[in-house]
Amino acid sequence: MKRWFLLIGLIAGFMAAASAQQVEVSATVPDESIAVGKPFSLDLMMKVPYGNYVEWNGFVTDTLSAQIDILKRGDLVRTADADSNIIVQQQLTLMTFDTGYVQIPSLQLSLTPQSSLLTNPIDLYVTTIAVDTTQAYKPLMPPIEQPVSMKEVFPWILGLLLLVLIGLVVWYIVKHRKPKVDENGEPIVKGPMVPPYDKAIGDLEDLKQQKLWQVGKVKEYYSNLTDIAREYIEGQFGVNAVEMTTDTILEEVAELRFDDQLYRKLKDTMELADLVKFAKYSASSLESDNAMSDMTDFVNGSYAHYQAMKAKEEEEARQNA
Repeated sequence: MKRWFLLIGLIAGFMAAASAQQVEVSATVPDESIAVGKPFSLDLMMKVPYGNYVEWNGFVTDTLSAQIDILKRGDLVRTADADSNIIVQQQLTLMTFDTGYVQIPSLQLSLTPQSSLLTNPIDLYVTTIAVDTTQAYKPLMPPIEQPVSMKEVFPWILGLLLLVLIGLVVWYIVKHRKPKVDENGEPIVKGPMVPPYDKAIGDLEDLKQQKLWQVGKVKEYYSNLTDIAREYIEGQFGVNAVEMTTDTILEEVAELRFDDQLYRKLKDTMELADLVKFAKYSASSLESDNAMSDMTDFVNGSYAHYQAMKAKEEEEARQNA
């Protein structure tokens, strides 16, 4: 007899253990009849044996189905029961704008490494808002005027004060800005733009009067001489000579098709200046004097060439008109 009781006890214990090891999922709603456009809750639950990992559906989209929208996702709650089962729960706040019968589809909840489990589908009946047609129509309410609060006005006042402050800062900077001065401390007054040819001739004459190479400032003399040439070529012919090396400048000038003797004067002067500036070449008095003459001839000759070409183009344009 005792054996029978022992056997029955073992079977009952085995069945209880097996029951405790089962995985359960469920989806429930408070009421299967809901109003259109009114939020309602869906409670999800999954119970698994202790030691298993639940891969919960994150519900990352804004819809549960084509008819049901997800308004809010509640926090994921994990608890344990007396049988050491892990219970995972979450509440979703849903809404639908369809009427009639609507179904919450089966939802997939995964338990790894086991396969996914599906909740039971739920059929809902969505009712419309009841309208009492026996009552008379009420007139529309006019807009309710609300007084303007300080909270609404404050950002505008702050923005206006900020604009005034920026204007005062700009005015102060312009008012107290110091004018640019030259080496003698005299204000630099900008006059009308001088044509490249006139500026080059004037700069060459000024350089000649400074007599730099005569007082031993040979390198400074050749630097100023080539700078005058670079600025003239760039301003008169549109070649970016200020940023170019001597070789590149000569290649660009060659494309302008000046007289060979004129081109040779520019080439000899530029290359001599590079020797003085970078190779510490000691130029003779004759070479320095000729460099000024050759550069002056180049400026005059190239400008004459420019004038002739311009006159030719104007004449051709008149003939073709």
